[in-house]
Amino acid sequence: MLIKRKYMILLPVLAFAVLLMAGFVVSFLSLKAVPDEDWVELKKPDNILSGESTRRFTKLLNKHFVLGSTFNQIERGMLWNLTGDLGPGVRAGCPEWLFLADELTLHPDRNKSAEFRAALAAQLASRLNERGIRLLVAVVPDKTRIESAHLCGLRRSALFDKRVVNWLALLQPHGVETLDMTAVLDSTSGERYYRTDTHWNETGAYAAARTVATRLGELKWAVPAADATLPEAVRIERSGDLVHLAGLDGLPGFLRPAMEKVQTTEVAPIAVESDDLFGDAGLPAIALIGTSYSRNSNFVPFLEHKLGEPVANLAKDGGNFSGAAIAFFAGATFRDNPPGTIVWEIPERVIEMPINDAERQWLEALSKGKL
Repeated sequence: MLIKRKYMILLPVLAFAVLLMAGFVVSFLSLKAVPDEDWVELKKPDNILSGESTRRFTKLLNKHFVLGSTFNQIERGMLWNLTGDLGPGVRAGCPEWLFLADELTLHPDRNKSAEFRAALAAQLASRLNERGIRLLVAVVPDKTRIESAHLCGLRRSALFDKRVVNWLALLQPHGVETLDMTAVLDSTSGERYYRTDTHWNETGAYAAARTVATRLGELKWAVPAADATLPEAVRIERSGDLVHLAGLDGLPGFLRPAMEKVQTTEVAPIAVESDDLFGDAGLPAIALIGTSYSRNSNFVPFLEHKLGEPVANLAKDGGNFSGAAIAFFAGATFRDNPPGTIVWEIPERVIEMPINDAERQWLEALSKGKL
């Protein structure tokens, strides 16, 4: 037994050695493919002294790299199967559970970033209110918060415990209507997020849609419909976005995380009653801005059925805090046909991310009364 354990300890070392040797071989073959005229530029004294040769060498190696993405997949597959490494963006929790590393990251100046974004949301609500447009800010809690029972050794900082509550508290003095989806997702039984994906599954999305519709009803901004009968869900196999982020989706099935069996429902969209998406027909029109959460697991179709009216889904994949919002408010749709109500879906993890230039420019414009 001791001998076996000794050899098991050596596996990561052997894996690294194999990868190192493979890297040498592939790099040698790649460099042989570099044309002679490119080598001439590398040898010029001025380029060597200025560091230009190093930059060009790296560029040439990437350009002529033998195997390219295939070698990268082999490397990722070996590291995952021999050492459990999933790359910088993904963390492994309990068996079959993957989590986004960003949800566990303590960002520098995180409190200042949160305060900045609270000021931005408050300014936006004020500008919209001047035009008679209502805004509901709805925060989606982290998967690592709701599915914390499946972290298995991954550490989520205690500094995140009140992150959502504290951020929404910054908005309340400004009269911004808010919704924290933590309680409803926390109290929903079963799994609420996909095991190998960042997003909520249909159980979580349905619970979230129900609570958004209820909140809009409480505010008298909409009249929630009676529960509609939805088609029976079917079971399918899917591979989550975290498998892709880890670079493992191109590997054979037995070398990557197992496919996840999930339920999916074919939900018919609520028909728009006029050619004008934000027209006067029917109940007050509602637009949704946000992230990929609003584009997954039938969240918007569920919300439409809970409201009994169409919802314009203007969310953007990878939009983080403000990507979809900035694009929507700068576009012709908002300029020419603004909706009566806007729901802004915001993932918890993006609240404290570093601020970008686009957000700074947007806050400056809003502060000057521009929208």
